[in-house]
Amino acid sequence: MSQNLQDRRIGLLGFGIENRALAHFLQSRKIPFSVCDARQPDAPLANVREWRIGADYLDGLTDFDLLFRTPGLSSLDPCLKAARESGVEISSQTRLFLQLCPAPILGITGTKGKGTTTSILHALLATDAARVFSGGNIGRPPIAFLDELRSDDRVVLELSSFQLQDLDLSPDIALVLSITEDHLDYHTDRTEYITAKRPICSHQKATDILIVNQDCPTARSFAAHSPAAIWHYSAAAPVAQGAWVGNNKLWARHHSEEATVICPTTDIPLRGKHNDGNAAAAVAAAMAFGAPTAAFAAAIRSFKGLPHRIEYVANRNGTSYYNDSLATTVDAAVAAINSFDEPLLLIAGGASKGADFGALGACIAASSIHTVLLTGAEAPRIEAAMRQAGCKTSVVYCRDLAEAVTIARDTTQSGDVVLLSPACASFDQFSNYAERGNLFKKLVAD
Repeated sequence: MSQNLQDRRIGLLGFGIENRALAHFLQSRKIPFSVCDARQPDAPLANVREWRIGADYLDGLTDFDLLFRTPGLSSLDPCLKAARESGVEISSQTRLFLQLCPAPILGITGTKGKGTTTSILHALLATDAARVFSGGNIGRPPIAFLDELRSDDRVVLELSSFQLQDLDLSPDIALVLSITEDHLDYHTDRTEYITAKRPICSHQKATDILIVNQDCPTARSFAAHSPAAIWHYSAAAPVAQGAWVGNNKLWARHHSEEATVICPTTDIPLRGKHNDGNAAAAVAAAMAFGAPTAAFAAAIRSFKGLPHRIEYVANRNGTSYYNDSLATTVDAAVAAINSFDEPLLLIAGGASKGADFGALGACIAASSIHTVLLTGAEAPRIEAAMRQAGCKTSVVYCRDLAEAVTIARDTTQSGDVVLLSPACASFDQFSNYAERGNLFKKLVAD
């Protein structure tokens, strides 16, 4: 493969995290390439064949034989379509990794729960003798650890629709979580969003495994697009092969064996019933990877959770603060709100992803939320959804997150919970959700 790359005119479209890792990979092999990006990078690499910087960076792509698309650039972009029709191969860092990886790969996709499930799965697999590497939409771009891999390792990749949409190969094991809607500022509609995720399994072999969420009709529909063996997981009902939650226990069944209890759900140290389902998904995936179940209970009990996902921050004067900045979708925010019985003050809002806030408005109307502090461009649409649902909850518009935290500190009483769960992207005021969450934690601590 390296020799094939040596002989081609390569362009990296976009110079974000993934393509920067790919650039280092190519340079380590003395493979020349060009970089095309709208903005001048903060730290440009030396020895790049050509820099094409500016608003017209997608012009003239037929100069290349092979283009590596950044996830933020849709494969449906007209310039990419024209290049593809002229014979240019369109690839990505993810695709190249799948082509070169010597170890078995498990890929995870879904609208919510990907990061938590990936992290739980990593913990379950780490109980075995095999080494585990996680990456993709969480952690490192996988091309960054390709040279470390051996054939007896296990690789877990969290994969977004952006990374999956134009793949022509699939991981050995695919896990499809609940799929609703997201990124409608990027995808043309919900149908195209779902179609973009299907390469997670549509190029599998009959010897591969596909695990789907039995509780989600859209996830179940993926089984029709894969020749692989079908496993299931569920947060509500037993499955023939896989894992599920029932009678306040986490269960597992492999092939025709008797069902076994992994642990009581009270041992799952994550707030919110939705995380019981994430734990079931991770157990099913670990079993599919061949990990022994005996050590799963201890691994689950010791799991610490993800930063920025219903993350406990501090208690200030009797008020508890939780950072859920990772909730960039309506479904994730609803799951977070439903995780609390205490009186809530919600901080929400941010940049648009084209979401329908109807479910969020209905959730707020039915919840213990007494005040909603809204920021960003989506604030009026969130309030409109609340009022449409008949919600009388007090709403305060805030200039930014700092003002919201100040108002929260002055508004809450002992026993209240302040929850940052934006249901929106962060890009109006932050570079990513982590920057937003870290600022929230700093503001709480000050």
